[in-house]
Amino acid sequence: MADLTPQQRVSFERFKVWKHRPKSKATASVPSPQEVFAEMMKATFGPLLRDQGLRGSGGRFELPSDDYWALLGFQKSAYSDGQEVQFTVNLSAIRRDVWAERAAASPALGERPKPTVVYGSWATQTRLGLITPEGSDKWWPIVRGVDPGPVAEDVVSDLLKYGLPWLREQITKRR
Repeated sequence: MADLTPQQRVSFERFKVWKHRPKSKATASVPSPQEVFAEMMKATFGPLLRDQGLRGSGGRFELPSDDYWALLGFQKSAYSDGQEVQFTVNLSAIRRDVWAERAAASPALGERPKPTVVYGSWATQTRLGLITPEGSDKWWPIVRGVDPGPVAEDVVSDLLKYGLPWLREQITKRR
């Protein structure tokens, strides 16, 4: 552990706290946070994004564009468990010609970008919370037994006010 950088040490300590947290038995009558998240995706976020012209499902959506990969992806935290799921929204606008060039040079990139992967300075990417007036990374919690309605409302509001306009602005920029 002596070889860890200060940043790695903080991450390691956070992981230890998470790993050894008190765990309680879930009651069968209360849906798990994962089930609530899946239902929010299916009943709220997916239909909203498709109504706004995006295609996709399962937390990955694309705004159709001839020139750009305009992507929106939901990302769950690695620290989620049976009591809580935290998630954020990633946005990417990557020129198709730039992607093709990069992918040809590095075939491991694949045929198309993923909205939850950070590619580097050549790709325009952000998290939804960073483009809100607060300007900070934002992770929404779904906690077992707590009404998820306010979380869904906040996500929908941020998507409509900031996320979708940001994506649309990126794909209308001059090349």
